[in-house]
Amino acid sequence: MKNILGTIVVTLLSTVFALLLLEFSIRMIIGVPQKEALPVVRVKPDSDTGWVMLPLDEHYTYENFVKLNSLGFRGPEVSSKRKNEYRILAIGDSHIYGQGVADNELMTTVLEKKLDQSTPPCAYTVINMGIRAYSTNNELALLRKFGLPLDPDHVIAFFFINDFNQVDIASRYSRYADFDWYAFDFSDKPTDKIIQRWKLLQLARRSAALMWIYDIYKGRDSKDNAINKLLSGQVDTALQGEIETTIELLDEFRSLSQLYGFRLTLAVIPVAAQINNDYQNQRYQTTLKKYSDEVHLDYLDLLPAFRKYYEQNNHMPVIAFDGHYDADGHTIMANSVFKHLNKITENCN
Repeated sequence: MKNILGTIVVTLLSTVFALLLLEFSIRMIIGVPQKEALPVVRVKPDSDTGWVMLPLDEHYTYENFVKLNSLGFRGPEVSSKRKNEYRILAIGDSHIYGQGVADNELMTTVLEKKLDQSTPPCAYTVINMGIRAYSTNNELALLRKFGLPLDPDHVIAFFFINDFNQVDIASRYSRYADFDWYAFDFSDKPTDKIIQRWKLLQLARRSAALMWIYDIYKGRDSKDNAINKLLSGQVDTALQGEIETTIELLDEFRSLSQLYGFRLTLAVIPVAAQINNDYQNQRYQTTLKKYSDEVHLDYLDLLPAFRKYYEQNNHMPVIAFDGHYDADGHTIMANSVFKHLNKITENCN
């Protein structure tokens, strides 16, 4: 009997030690999962864009406190346009909103600071118009409804690979049309039951090992999704249709640029896996570069800047178990955009 109990105890201790070792190893290699805090971002239905964030909303992105301005975007209040002001709109999804990044670390914050310090007497304003889960059609609608009234001199459309997959705006709006607001992460208004379930999930998310196992499972389940097809160059008929729709939307961006007289730049954000892997047959950047060359659209590929950072630091500037870029990633984007703007603009006018 003692031998059996001893064997059980040794087995349990060995198992616990192995799990602790696995947890420690993954934290050392990949990183520590970020804590999430309440409240999360709130949005309201919008018939043109699908959804927008609540003006002056206070929430957290992980543990970073966010207070939106009166327009419903991250960043300071937007005042009337000043004399000699060069106004830049940064339009994009959660990568531009800054998932998991503090206000002072945002790409738009860093970029505006660099511009202000470099080229007096120009008065630069960089307005962050990033909204989580937006795609190209949401962003075009956002520019029309909220961006054009801000009288931009330059619009930078930040493109991420999933922007080839357009959102069904009408369906999304119809689903939530009767809501005055809802929590984006819950796809509903948070009830006590929803909050309790969310808190239990956060306990599981604190384990790097569990997050690693989940990511492996999710990766196996997504081998045939559009992102992997684009990176591997396996574009089928359905995906080609999505690409063509996206190109049509980019043409509409260009038409607005010509009609309202602002500069337009297409800035392409890489997939994190591209930073330390070479996808020779990828159809992501090559598709957008080919289109931009054909129509003479100003184009910025951010991948080389990320690869240079990785080569110099041997560090992935990515939030662990998230996929969004961290503060270093936002600085990389800001520096790259800053250098690009210096090449294509001679002055503020």
